[in-house]
Amino acid sequence: MKTTIITTQLALALLVAPAFAGNAKDYTYLALGDSIPFGMNPLLLPPYSNQPPTPDQFIGYPETVAAAEHLVQSKKEVNASCPGESSGSFLNTASPDNGCNSWHFQPLAAPIPPFKTTYSLHTNYTEAQMDFAESQLRTNKHINLVTLSIGANDVLLVLPQLEQCRTDPTCAHNVLDPVLQSYAVNLAAILSRIRAEYQGTLILVKYYSPTPAFDGVAVVLNDVMTQVATQLAMQPNFAAVRFADGFTAFQLASALFNGDACPAGLLIRLPASPSTPPCDIHPSPLGRDLLAAAVELAMGARH
Repeated sequence: MKTTIITTQLALALLVAPAFAGNAKDYTYLALGDSIPFGMNPLLLPPYSNQPPTPDQFIGYPETVAAAEHLVQSKKEVNASCPGESSGSFLNTASPDNGCNSWHFQPLAAPIPPFKTTYSLHTNYTEAQMDFAESQLRTNKHINLVTLSIGANDVLLVLPQLEQCRTDPTCAHNVLDPVLQSYAVNLAAILSRIRAEYQGTLILVKYYSPTPAFDGVAVVLNDVMTQVATQLAMQPNFAAVRFADGFTAFQLASALFNGDACPAGLLIRLPASPSTPPCDIHPSPLGRDLLAAAVELAMGARH
């Protein structure tokens, strides 16, 4: 419990003091990615709720960062993230995703229709998220913070095949290797296109593990993320990318719970049912704020 309290106090301390100096009118924050920055909360969707949610009911770590940076009232944050977005669909809406532009199929519940067109996003656009981001970065030179969370849905799309591998490492490699290779190519394209329009602070948010069983998958996904960004930074005139270590933040906060984010209170708890797990994979308010603190820490590292 002491470790969790200390980690929470650290998160709150980071959120109190803005890492950016200056007037809020001087900068803008563009948040990109999937359901984690979007602030996905399954309790706002069927079968848990019959009332259609509004975008502002979903609060992700970008909103916490924006509040800490005094960007909310001045409306200087643009959150373009889309639940279910994969690295492929980020670039091309025709590519497979896990619920952004196509249906999200769940093993124990009814499928969720495409989120972008059914429930709408924090920011309305119809094109690929990459195209929207480029247009924002090209026309709004006040932007000096961009965060990106992308890649988890690449793995979630093959999760059924991965689960069939059980403890067979060869099987797992055969399933994951092509996915990670495609992810590396897509991420390199995404970062290159962002950097072609923008040289300011760019932060990749490393994925946390929702359960100890997924630790290995989260590690290899984050490793690919790091390798791609590091290799690109070796190119001439390619501004380095920073990392917000969501993985380590969750590991520290759940240390007294054997590294399990659910009993540590870092994930959204679901109503008790014999057919569903105790927690969803998405962060609770505490988990969300922990990710925001990791972003703030990455921002402060440049000073």
